[in-house]
Amino acid sequence: MKKYLAVAKILFKAQIVYRFDVAMTALATIGVMLFAWILWGAAFSGREAIGGYTFQTMLSYYVISSFISSFEKSNGICFEVSERIRGGTFSKYMAIPANPQLHFLSQSLGASAYYAMFSVISAVFCTLVFGVKLSISADPAAILCAFTMVPIGLVFMVCFRFFIGILTFKFQDIGFFIFVQMGLISFLTGTIVPLALLPETILYIMRFLPFAYVIYTPTALITGQINAVDGLVGLLVLSGWMTTMMLINQAVYNRLRMRFDGV
Repeated sequence: MKKYLAVAKILFKAQIVYRFDVAMTALATIGVMLFAWILWGAAFSGREAIGGYTFQTMLSYYVISSFISSFEKSNGICFEVSERIRGGTFSKYMAIPANPQLHFLSQSLGASAYYAMFSVISAVFCTLVFGVKLSISADPAAILCAFTMVPIGLVFMVCFRFFIGILTFKFQDIGFFIFVQMGLISFLTGTIVPLALLPETILYIMRFLPFAYVIYTPTALITGQINAVDGLVGLLVLSGWMTTMMLINQAVYNRLRMRFDGV
C-alpha cells in the first residue's frame, strides 16, 4: 500500500510542472458554465421550470457537476496504457512487484487531488460571476452519500479506462473504442445535460448501469433533486460495478498478458 501512496504523492507533485494544463481545466469549467448560462437562459425564457429544474437550480447543477468532472482525470489512462503496450514500455509494469491497475489508480487519484484544489476556485468564481444562488440539500444524509459516491465513481472510471487500455493487448489500434467511449461517457454521466430530462424508459435502464452515479447522482444529491434513499441505492450499484470491474480487469489482464508474452 505504501508504494501506491508514494505514486499518488509523486503525481500530485508532478502536476505543479503542468500548470498550463491546470489553467486550461479551470478555463474549461468556466467555459461550460458560460455555455450553460447562455443556453439555459434562452431555454428558460418565459418558463419557470423545465423537468423539475428552475434556472437557478440548473445553474447550480452545472457548477457542481463541472466541479466534479474537472478533477476526473482518468481518460488519459486509456491513451497511456495503449501507447505503452504498443511501444513496448508497458513491460516494466510486468516486471516490478506492483499491480498495474492499482498503479494507474494511484496516478489518477494523485492528479485528481491536485486538480480538486483549483476546481474549488473555479466553482467559486463561476458562482460569483454568473450570480448563481446555489441550491444545496438540507439533508445531511444526502450530502454524505454524495461525498462518498464521488471517490468510488472516480475509482470506477479509472478501472473502466484501464480496461479500455488493456484491450490493446488484443487489438493493436483501439482509437475507435477510446473516442466512442469519450462521447458516450460525457452523455451518460450527466456532464452535458441533467439525466432527469431524459425519457423515463432510458432513466430506468440507466439505474442498473454505473455511469449516472459518477457525476449526475452526486450532483443531484447535493442540489436536493433526489433523496438519500435513491442515493444509497446508487451507492450500492456503483460499488458493485467498481468491484466487478476491478475483478474483470485482473482476469482479462492476466489472460491477455500471457498471450502478449507468448506463454
